Amino acid sequence: MAKKIKWCGYEWLTQERWGNIHPDKPLSWYDPKAVELRDGQLILKTHKNPKKFPKINAHPNIGVGLVSCTEKFKYGKFEIEAKLPKGPYLWPAFWTWAFESWPPEIDIFEGYTNKNGGYFNWNIDLLLGNFWKVKTNFHLGEYPDNYDLGAENHFFTWKKPDDEFNHYMLDWRPDRIDIFFNKKIVRSIRDTDILSMFNDTTQNVVINNAVQNEHDSENPTYSEFIIKYFKYTPLTIND
Repeated sequence: MAKKIKWCGYEWLTQERWGNIHPDKPLSWYDPKAVELRDGQLILKTHKNPKKFPKINAHPNIGVGLVSCTEKFKYGKFEIEAKLPKGPYLWPAFWTWAFESWPPEIDIFEGYTNKNGGYFNWNIDLLLGNFWKVKTNFHLGEYPDNYDLGAENHFFTWKKPDDEFNHYMLDWRPDRIDIFFNKKIVRSIRDTDILSMFNDTTQNVVINNAVQNEHDSENPTYSEFIIKYFKYTPLTIND
């Protein structure tokens, strides 16, 4: 039976709803020991903790922390304040996906560290003020064919995402979806066809630490993704 924790007034699984390893990501598994509550904060780790999964012939060496809320959410604001983990080729994220199917999915953010262990963005996006590899994304499936809106890097700040706490928020309404970073809007969806894909669903909130394929699986990095809180504010008729 999946392990559960209570945090910020909600019940969370310490794995995905469907299991504790993704068959397409065999480097790591969703390890309950990589999830810790410390002084009210949620700590999601990466660490060395080998485990065998004979049914899919996987032998991951890395345990990663993931929590999946058991609540079925509808319209409203979804917020966290978080400090991202340090270390080479990490992949922390705050996202939602439908209880009814996958996709659709909203990636409020996905962070990608480089080989040096930081989020600094070395490519041409720097000219546009995109200092950090922290991105939003939307997965839509058959629109028309495994369609994604694409990862976009809008997160500009002088506060390094792995040194200081930053605020990330999704505002989901029937007529729009907005993503905010430190209280400033960074991405918006207004297309009614796209919105209808989300409006027909209830969304599952997931927060996780993870590793990219380039991560050293033999000598994995110990890291901590620190989340101060999760807050959900349902949409009201006056909003």
